[in-house]
Amino acid sequence: MRKVVDGLTLDIPSDVYDPAEDSFLLAENVRDLTNEKVLEVGSGSGYVSLYLAKKFPRAEFFCVEINQIAANTTKKNAKQNAINLEVICSDLFSSLLANENDLQFFDIVMFNSPYLPVKDFGQLELAWSGGIDGLDVVKPFLKALPFFLKNNGCCYLVVSSKTNLALLENMIEYQGFNCLVKDKVVEGKESILLYYLKKDITE
Repeated sequence: MRKVVDGLTLDIPSDVYDPAEDSFLLAENVRDLTNEKVLEVGSGSGYVSLYLAKKFPRAEFFCVEINQIAANTTKKNAKQNAINLEVICSDLFSSLLANENDLQFFDIVMFNSPYLPVKDFGQLELAWSGGIDGLDVVKPFLKALPFFLKNNGCCYLVVSSKTNLALLENMIEYQGFNCLVKDKVVEGKESILLYYLKKDITE
């Protein structure tokens, strides 16, 4: 399927997550980028990074994506929109760890996580299935985050109000971050929450 979203021409196969309210929530809240090095975990179609790279052309964008089809889709969509970014097929940070030369320290890490408290299986389902508490993927992400984020860097994390938020905030604090809910979208009985994480939230 081909569609135009915010001036971007996107080809989105059936096995790749279609940009939705959670994607727009993330893209619209990352602002004022200059020369930052930005990593998007789980790029899907590439919409978020492409939107921001087009808006902030001096920033440097990297994407990791567990779904090979989605990783290829991000690359294709970047090329057809004439936007430069680096895409690696990886389960979270694992491919960055595989080669020390690939190890990056990022100013900003973004993750529209698989946050629904369900156990669904399949390539597309990887985009939303977060296990029983909605945190199966977020847990290893938070554990590894301090090794890839600069000390003065920040992280944007999308989760659902159906997630175990008390457990999530405890895990964030355990990894040495402060957090706040920067923005949210309400959809019926569920809210999609954008958490902002930083070592010193006042900076």
